[in-house]
Amino acid sequence: RGATPGCSDTIAMRVSSSKRPQRRAASALPIIFVTLLVLNFVIFVVNVWVFLPKPADKSISVLIRQKKPHQPDPSAQKKPHRPDQSAQKKSHRPDPSAAALREAIYNTHDKVIPYDVVPKILHQSDSFHGVVPHLPSIPARRRMIPNTTPQNGDPYVPLDAVNNLDYFLGSREKEIEEHQPLYLYNPMLVPLDDQVLDSTILDGLSIDQNHAAYIGVYRVSNFANCHGPGLGVPKTYSNFLGLALLDQELNVVKDPVSGQYLDAVIDINRHLWEARWTPTRRHKMHRRPKQFMQDCQIIPARSGEREKSTQLVLICNEYGTPIQLKLSSSTSSTPDENEDNFISFTNMYGNELQLIAQQQPNMIVYAGKNLHYFSNNNQSFLEIWPGGPHEVAAIDFTKYPYVDREGMAGFEQIEQIKALKTEPNATFTTKTDVKLYNNRTMLIDRDSGSTCCVKIKWKAHDSDKERELLLGFSHRKTMQNPKYYAYSYVSRVYAFEPNAPFDIVARSGFFCLGFATDNEKNVSQNEQVRGAADKHKLKLWQQVFVDCPRIHFVTGITEKYGDEETVIISYGVNDCYPRMIEVSKEFLVSLLKPL
Repeated sequence: RGATPGCSDTIAMRVSSSKRPQRRAASALPIIFVTLLVLNFVIFVVNVWVFLPKPADKSISVLIRQKKPHQPDPSAQKKPHRPDQSAQKKSHRPDPSAAALREAIYNTHDKVIPYDVVPKILHQSDSFHGVVPHLPSIPARRRMIPNTTPQNGDPYVPLDAVNNLDYFLGSREKEIEEHQPLYLYNPMLVPLDDQVLDSTILDGLSIDQNHAAYIGVYRVSNFANCHGPGLGVPKTYSNFLGLALLDQELNVVKDPVSGQYLDAVIDINRHLWEARWTPTRRHKMHRRPKQFMQDCQIIPARSGEREKSTQLVLICNEYGTPIQLKLSSSTSSTPDENEDNFISFTNMYGNELQLIAQQQPNMIVYAGKNLHYFSNNNQSFLEIWPGGPHEVAAIDFTKYPYVDREGMAGFEQIEQIKALKTEPNATFTTKTDVKLYNNRTMLIDRDSGSTCCVKIKWKAHDSDKERELLLGFSHRKTMQNPKYYAYSYVSRVYAFEPNAPFDIVARSGFFCLGFATDNEKNVSQNEQVRGAADKHKLKLWQQVFVDCPRIHFVTGITEKYGDEETVIISYGVNDCYPRMIEVSKEFLVSLLKPL
């Protein structure tokens, strides 16, 4: 230590300058040596006492591992519409619900796993969070909020409206369309992640104080199956596009200045009809709008030339169109209003969001449905079929038209990729795999797409090497006969290689996602969650699966904002209300393998 050499030098000088006999000096050397050792020890003790932390301080190991204080990113401070995602990254902890799921599926004497194994475990766990959304812009006259003393021309709504079958059937046939209830279901989310989205997208959604984490996309319709399927459709059957900016808790954000909620409902089919758009030039205009655009999703298109997405694309059924979504108050630039194909949609409800179509919708796949986007290495793909075999099309969504449809009805000019390897067996068996109706399965014979994709880490049972796969949801529904079981849905998860030919690596057995919990019902402002929808449960082979809706339809999966180990799954319950749940990736991977 620094003080020791100086002390030693002083003693040495005194000894060397002494006029005592040489023999006595020699005998003093051991004493000097011992003295130096004692002084060094004393100095060491003093240093330990002064400089090392007291018992109340952090441990030495923590101090060693402690990182430098987080320095705010100046560029992030210039984007007030986004929370600081880097500060919210969570360390991964084992999920107890995933362990319970593995125990229920793989360590059981039962050879047949019930469809409601997933909701049973999730509802008993504290490791997941569920929300039933609503859109505040939808007026009370178009909801089933009781109103027994209507005024100003509003409709009469009985106290038991959400459970009353007669009112349900009669209300959708009311002559005044503004008095027909609207239903919200089949949601999906787009994270407002500045690691993925370019400022050209984010700037138009900038808010001063209330930070938006997601774009919410919903199907809004005057048609629903709250009282079970098979009751027909309204004469004025209509589908609308619901949009909202959501915070990290999935609540609709308010504008800090106007105090208005940032959501909107758009009659997209009527607008396209008024713009005289038809899927192909051979189509004639109909007397009233056709419902071409039903279940919609918004995707951030990727380009090999840029690191971030600069273009949002709206995909509804088999149609895609480039769009700009912005706040109505935003000064962000808009497309040239002189463009022939420019469509600025007028909101049916809500005034704070503005949707602009930069081109007319382009048919991607003739009579297609359940198409889902994913990207890898800055190349864009559209999943056509999730299995039987896995089929994918390479499409550049940064160029328009995505597919030149003139004179074509198939996949011409689309690069199709089919998986080469045989699909693996399901990881567990469910009832439809062992019970047949007239010697055939009750389910359709091929999976249809539900939603895709999130990245997962995968390690095969015969390898110590970990690699990255993509995980998605698919579904099957029951055959039309017997009619008693028709329109019942089950789902599965599957994982595939992120590179062509996108071979399937693992598939789960079939399962369902459940109803809203009692807590979700208590806090949700969507009245349908407390209605008849929860009475219609999945029933197959005389067995009722009490935690399964007859219809659950998964329409979205994305990583939770700031937590790459957690995903948000979005789905519709009995075509009546939307639900979003947070689960760990570990939980989903547990459906694909024991460990």
